[in-house]
Amino acid sequence: MLKNRRNTALPSRLGMLLLTIAVILLPCKGATPTLSTLYNFTDLSDGGFPEAGLAMNANGALFGTTSTGGQFGWGTVFELEPTKTGGWIEKTIYSFTGGMDGANPISDLAVGTNNVLYGTTYYGGVYDSGTVFQLAPVAGGGWSQKVLYSFGSTSGDGANPAAGLVLGSAGALYGTTYGGGTTGMGTVFVLVPSGGGWTEKILWTFLGGTDGANPLTDLALGSNGAIFGTTAQGGSVTNANGTYEDGGTIFELTNSISSVWSESVLYTFTGGSDGGYPASALIIGPNGTLYGSTFWGGTPAACAVGDYPKGCGVIYQLAPPTGGPTSWTQTVLHTFTGHSPDGSHPYRNMALNAGGVLFGTTYSGGANVNVCYSNSFAGCGTIFTVKPPKVSGGAWTKLNLTVFPGSPGSGTPSGVIMSKGGILYGTTIVGGTQGGYGTVFKMTP
Repeated sequence: MLKNRRNTALPSRLGMLLLTIAVILLPCKGATPTLSTLYNFTDLSDGGFPEAGLAMNANGALFGTTSTGGQFGWGTVFELEPTKTGGWIEKTIYSFTGGMDGANPISDLAVGTNNVLYGTTYYGGVYDSGTVFQLAPVAGGGWSQKVLYSFGSTSGDGANPAAGLVLGSAGALYGTTYGGGTTGMGTVFVLVPSGGGWTEKILWTFLGGTDGANPLTDLALGSNGAIFGTTAQGGSVTNANGTYEDGGTIFELTNSISSVWSESVLYTFTGGSDGGYPASALIIGPNGTLYGSTFWGGTPAACAVGDYPKGCGVIYQLAPPTGGPTSWTQTVLHTFTGHSPDGSHPYRNMALNAGGVLFGTTYSGGANVNVCYSNSFAGCGTIFTVKPPKVSGGAWTKLNLTVFPGSPGSGTPSGVIMSKGGILYGTTIVGGTQGGYGTVFKMTP
């Protein structure tokens, strides 16, 4: 998966990498949730198969990427601009050529100062190992694209970034590559503006053992300068039977006075009831607690999809040490069963509101249909909430906001972002009314 460069649909998306509108609205306390489709992709000049979620600027415009389509077939960057009458106008602001400018973006964008956009492409660039790019609005209209860095310039450089970028201080860009590095297991990098150009520095190269391997998700920056992230694989664990597991890790990178970065593995997933193969970016909540999800793991016997004995995924929290234990404490907040209408395989970025409620999406599950991935996953995904207990130490409550039925509606959502008003926005990788090439949706909880 994602090893052979191509300008057709990347097979089965990133969710399948972890394996190597009509909607059903479900009851929820309070107002009835409302979901609407803002745009249906055609896989022509507008692009198709949006692999990642969205970004929003201060004016309420939405920005995202498609992995295919566009003028040359190698993917696009698009904008959805709200109108005064309540509608939305879609604009393709850049089409990748598949050459040195990049190819096949599969990550979300970051919005910087003056609405400058920053993103990554999985392929393309000088060495065809992916790029970091910038899109800047031009006075009088239009956008100017610039490649800030092409991966693969040295034998130890990263390759194939699957995650988006995080903006740090002084304009620095932090990100990860799925592959590359001295072992081929991925890297954490920073790009710093310097003398009119950009300088890349590898902060960490994953070895593929206890430190983790193959990061897929966006990083999170702590207030103290620490960097938090996950790896989809790696993290050597020996269970009671002495079996080697490969369920991924949660890590922290810290910078010493000598500017040398060091990694601490905060948690290693076993792939069992605690989850495995994290597929959403970490959220840093109150008191430094981390929230995220895993694509696999949970309770294998309870997962309705019999072909996947690794379970249907979990939502978890990781709490920092508080005086007593010196290690972080992981707690599973919800275990997905895959039984309709529960979702399966939580995927891509979640959102956390001021009340401590988590909002997210599942790659599959929900409705008992086989129209999105009939040979791989049952159901076309859900949008869900996980609410904290009213009494400390109680159980969290998971509710569905929407169950996607698949074509001709939407299917396979890839995360959500939340506006200041609490409205959720996201994309679906497939589905829609224009051939099933994906959509952009709006959900009012």
